Amino acid sequence: MIFRGKRIIDITQAIRQGMPVYPGDPEPVIEQVCSIGKDGFALSTIFMGSHTGTHVDAPSHVLENGTSVDMLFPGSLMGRAILLDLRHRGSPINAYDLDVAWKAIDPGEGIDVLLLKTDIICSVEETSNLCLEEDIAFWVQDKGIKVLGVDAFSIENKKSLPLHRSLLSRKINIVECLDLGQVEEGMYTFICLPLKITDCDGAPARAILIEE
Repeated sequence: MIFRGKRIIDITQAIRQGMPVYPGDPEPVIEQVCSIGKDGFALSTIFMGSHTGTHVDAPSHVLENGTSVDMLFPGSLMGRAILLDLRHRGSPINAYDLDVAWKAIDPGEGIDVLLLKTDIICSVEETSNLCLEEDIAFWVQDKGIKVLGVDAFSIENKKSLPLHRSLLSRKINIVECLDLGQVEEGMYTFICLPLKITDCDGAPARAILIEE
């Protein structure tokens, strides 16, 4: 096994009825339509928004004629990751804050994924608390990073979504609502696979970390 002896950490928010969703998004509904006792097998219907739980934002989420989630190359959502613990920095978080935290770890070259632990867990009450400044997009691009992931509902609280547009126009993927509560700052291998939904603006995903 390729990852034998290495700890695999699931950083995916479980999808369930009653879970918190971004204000205005549809709440997930999961209903059983067939049962083993009656039909010999279990089958359920699932209703939810495309940005429910841990999910990937496709460029078509904010860009006219942007790439849909089914057209994203799986390899663009995998790679060597650095997780920065920014819980003590508060909001807003800017490129300078990232630079200080990055240099403290000194990961070297070849980092594909930047994960930010902010402790703004996905709850409706804290939706407006996280704000990443737009200058982060230039900093991330300069580092050669292809994925930015956060533990909040969204990477920003501005209605015009400037950081979304700036990152996705630079082909930098966005993963939101990660479960980073039990993960320590450091280096990992990151794998995230969104559902392949034709022409959709985003999709729920299963995301994992593998300790180096």
